[in-house]
Amino acid sequence: MTPAGAAARVRVTTLTHRGAVREANEDAVVVGSFTACGVSLPDPVTHEVPLSSPVLVAVADGMGGHAAGDVASAHAVRTLASAAPRDETGVEAALVQIDTDLLAMGRSEPATAGLGTTVAGVLLTADGGTHFGVGDSRVYVESGGYLGQVSTDDRGPLGGLSRCLGGRTDGTPLRTRAGRLAVADRLLLCSDGLSDLVGHETIEELLAGPGGPARVVKSLWAAAMNASGRDNITVVLVELPGDDS
Repeated sequence: MTPAGAAARVRVTTLTHRGAVREANEDAVVVGSFTACGVSLPDPVTHEVPLSSPVLVAVADGMGGHAAGDVASAHAVRTLASAAPRDETGVEAALVQIDTDLLAMGRSEPATAGLGTTVAGVLLTADGGTHFGVGDSRVYVESGGYLGQVSTDDRGPLGGLSRCLGGRTDGTPLRTRAGRLAVADRLLLCSDGLSDLVGHETIEELLAGPGGPARVVKSLWAAAMNASGRDNITVVLVELPGDDS
């Protein structure tokens, strides 16, 4: 049990990696004030963060094959970390700022024209939380051993990315999605380097596997690597406080 008067804590285990094919990692992660950008972690990293204040956790995937995808994803997570939003309105304002900044970068620097990034994340509080996103990075909820996707993939009829932060030249407005989180035991956030290569049932089975969170996260990464590892891979497992925490 959590001691009387002590803030509940959320445990977040992260692994972000360039995969088996690409030379650089254009994925990035934010957990509260911690960010990981442009790096390949050799092993999962775990953070325990008190919920005395809202905690933001998010994954950003720079648009693969586009100019400066790593710059876009890094800017996204660093902006979210510095903004430290406390509610859904604050998250939306930060996403709008990221989008505005990336569009301006693309206009002012021809070498980075079209740079953009997905973002998928959660804002956690002591009494619940919200999920948010734009693009095709994902947020899953696990409850009672069952895994459900709560994010929506922004993909066109041919499978390509239809929406992201930045990356637009036609002047269309930004559209994001957000919603309240359902009751959950754990949350899984990932870039499409996992979800495109590893099926839903396999992800669910690996989440139920033996060992602690670091072992589970590494098994998910290994499954994506074994399935070609053709994209950058980011896996974030969020363990929520319960009655026996």
